[in-house]
Amino acid sequence: MPRSLNWLVGSMLIGIVLPIKAAIIGQMPSFSEVLYITGEPCTSESGRVEPNWYFSYSVNAVGTVTRSCYVRYNDQIWIKGPYGSESTFPMSYFSKPAEAGKADASPEVKQ
Repeated sequence: MPRSLNWLVGSMLIGIVLPIKAAIIGQMPSFSEVLYITGEPCTSESGRVEPNWYFSYSVNAVGTVTRSCYVRYNDQIWIKGPYGSESTFPMSYFSKPAEAGKADASPEVKQ
């Protein structure tokens, strides 16, 4: 298998497993995707931990997961995606994810 194909398959498998385990610290809806930033250290293709970079990923409407890494600089999130793509967003664009199991109804609603 060519190295690029190995990386792609490995990224897909990591993308399927890691989002479930990673502690999500922020999420941002973006076009047809939701971008998540976590507190997990980001690793390179070789498995080496990248200093000061953290794991992030996006999930599109079909459920495809794309792995990336980010660094926070001042109040900006700088994301390095696959194939060298880079994006920058203000930290204020990211909200805390809703806690699982919480009801959406307001406390004033009486049953």
